[in-house]
Amino acid sequence: MEEKRDTENLIASDTAAAPITPMEEVDVPAAATPLGRSRVRSLARSAGALLAFAMVGLLVLYGASRVFEPKNNGGVGGLNAAHQAAEAFLGEPENSLDALFIGDSETYSALSPVEIWKDAGIPSYTCAIGKQYLTYSKSLLNRALAVQNPKVVMIEGNSLFRPFDEQKLVKTAVKDAFPIFERHDRWKALTPEDFVAAPENTWVDDMKGFRLKWGIRPADASKYMASDERVQEVPELTMTVLRQMADACHADGAQMVLIATPSTKNWSQARHNGMVKVAEELGIDWIDLNTGDDEVAIDWDTDTRDYGDHLNYYGATKASRAVADILRDRYGLQDHRADGGDTYRHWNRAVRAYERQIEEAEHFNATCLAPLGSDLRATLPLEG
Repeated sequence: MEEKRDTENLIASDTAAAPITPMEEVDVPAAATPLGRSRVRSLARSAGALLAFAMVGLLVLYGASRVFEPKNNGGVGGLNAAHQAAEAFLGEPENSLDALFIGDSETYSALSPVEIWKDAGIPSYTCAIGKQYLTYSKSLLNRALAVQNPKVVMIEGNSLFRPFDEQKLVKTAVKDAFPIFERHDRWKALTPEDFVAAPENTWVDDMKGFRLKWGIRPADASKYMASDERVQEVPELTMTVLRQMADACHADGAQMVLIATPSTKNWSQARHNGMVKVAEELGIDWIDLNTGDDEVAIDWDTDTRDYGDHLNYYGATKASRAVADILRDRYGLQDHRADGGDTYRHWNRAVRAYERQIEEAEHFNATCLAPLGSDLRATLPLEG
């Protein structure tokens, strides 16, 4: 017993009073074991396999996109007719278009490039489909800038008030990168040529993206562009895409301009105020054909095909001539009607096709619609 007491006295008093507890024990990191290194190598191999799989997948998508991409821009192989017309600038001679008009159905109903050519000799194109989102407008702009060198790009403002979300933005980017996601329905129309031939753009739209409509449905313009201090805001995501479009135009040497075509249903003073704010923020021009110095004298009894929503060809003729004057007088675009060579020769064919459609429309109105009377005509289906 005496020996045990002597051993206990060898421990310092302060240490003996505070015995070590498990919480105070210090873990010393063990050296890497062969098992740890093996796990790291396994993870690296898995990451490499995933990367290789992703690369193969992207290559497959790229190859499939080349196969499903139409080999001609002229509607061969199931292209949507609306997109076909909107993108037919691909068939125009390279760097021959001095102005582009990008927007939705308001644009293709109001701005006729052939009318502008007849009036001022300015080569232009209308890139538009119905209910067009600005995401597709951006895609059209990028495709056009790859083959054309326009001096002025006019963005119709109605589509700026059509909101979209991040998901639609991502989907559009994926479709642009891999067209198979947009053209997958062409599988029934595939031919052996689709697997080996390179795409060609040989088709030219004589209407240059414009759609001539001749129906007449009067509009109630009693509250049209009434005084209003409110400001209708453009969504921030839309502004982000619009800034990107402005940057693309600037990099290509084109002047981007915002424009509003006449419409009693789509334009108001509040929207006008919102567009003023957007134009000031981006430092670009804003042209409103609904009001102010640039207002077009539209007769809302005769110049609209659907109660003020869209113009018919009577209204489009007025709006197009006003834009021709603006392009010539304000932006200095040149008259190419007297130019020699083949670059603009096809515009003469376009004029003949355009005037032939007008003659047919006027004949139809005079012989088929006018005798019915306004009340009966109002019961007929609206034009698309």
